Amino acid sequence: MKEEQIKDILLKHKIDYTKNSTIWGTIIPSISAYENGLGEVMHVMKDHILHFNSKGIAIIAVDDMLGIPREKQLVFINKSDIHGIKIRMRRTKFILSIQTNRGLIEYKIRKSILGAPWHKENLSYLLLQTV
Repeated sequence: MKEEQIKDILLKHKIDYTKNSTIWGTIIPSISAYENGLGEVMHVMKDHILHFNSKGIAIIAVDDMLGIPREKQLVFINKSDIHGIKIRMRRTKFILSIQTNRGLIEYKIRKSILGAPWHKENLSYLLLQTV
């Protein structure tokens, strides 16, 4: 999957695109994720594309069978609803925590994703911003 495809989806939904701000994550199912609008896709499509910009976070579900983004399942969390973002390092992955008004959303973030070479580069930029 090309990052350009994600950019096109975001722009189609009038969401600002920011370079080096898109990563791939696997959601950790929770009640908070459901309450933040991710209930429909949380169990069916576990992999999500997360795009961070100055206005918030866009979350696009990825079809588990086809590996393509499902733009109809796009969820946007406004910056005003986000209280904090943390990344914790584990041995083989990172845990991304997004604290919102409706609770905590967590993702497992692998260091690299097959078919998404942009993920590894963008992850390094995100890590620099959260340190």
